[in-house]
Amino acid sequence: MILDIVGAIGKAAVEVPVRALSGATSLRLKYFHLPDLPLLDAFTGGFTVNEEVFDIPAVSSVEELVYHLDSLVTGLNRVCYVWFDGNEFTICAGTNAITVSAAFAAVLKLPTTLAANTCYSASLYESKISLYSHYAVAVKHCRGMWDGSEYDEVIAKVRRNNDISSAHTHYLRGPVESLEVRILTVARDGTIAEYTAPEIWSIGLEIV
Repeated sequence: MILDIVGAIGKAAVEVPVRALSGATSLRLKYFHLPDLPLLDAFTGGFTVNEEVFDIPAVSSVEELVYHLDSLVTGLNRVCYVWFDGNEFTICAGTNAITVSAAFAAVLKLPTTLAANTCYSASLYESKISLYSHYAVAVKHCRGMWDGSEYDEVIAKVRRNNDISSAHTHYLRGPVESLEVRILTVARDGTIAEYTAPEIWSIGLEIV
């Protein structure tokens, strides 16, 4: 049986009633429709132009970042013009100089001051600048993955390439009448956090 689980915008956690399942029941992630894995967190005060401060939102791709930066305006003037060809990131300041926060400049490999009417470029690769490693799909009361000392509740990891061909079968720890599913983000430094979905999402669990 394939159980289709759908989640709403907001905290990615749902509880789905099921017919009584025993500890002999196995689960495996069969498919998923999740938003793109986050790439960068927000940068507060990422840009400053003529004392006007622009916060840079969290993004899931360099293309999304380019779209946001290319849309910034101050008064009637565009702040900058931005392009990305898949490897090279290019930004040209508009008619005003741009002050870039140190943290944001470090990610983009740019100076902290972009002179007016001047272009800058740098090689950017999502695999290098991403703060996040993968999504973790966790099911309460499920014997998930071995972490070196005990089993957690994670039944699958969804990485940026969306390959889940290596997803394994996992068994419940005992009888349950509902499945509590959470989608978590795992940063490259190992930090695990609850995920807030910006759109609806779904996963399919194969239950045997």
